[in-house]
Amino acid sequence: MEEMKYAPLSDSEFVELSLTLENITTHLPTNKTGYIWAMYNRIRDVKEPQPCNCGSAAGHWNRALDFLREWVKAKV
Repeated sequence: MEEMKYAPLSDSEFVELSLTLENITTHLPTNKTGYIWAMYNRIRDVKEPQPCNCGSAAGHWNRALDFLREWVKAKV
């Protein structure tokens, strides 16, 4: 059985995550917060509660986006 290159994501999930991250620049759209946090938790294999979408939680969102971008970069 072939090892999954993007584990724990499938190839198609990896492509979706990559495209999503490419489209997020300075503002995280509210409709993407659940997806981003779910991917962040899934890849790290943790169950950290999702922060609110308010400005005071920006540090959490930056941490998640930075982690995901670095993870994607390391996989290509």
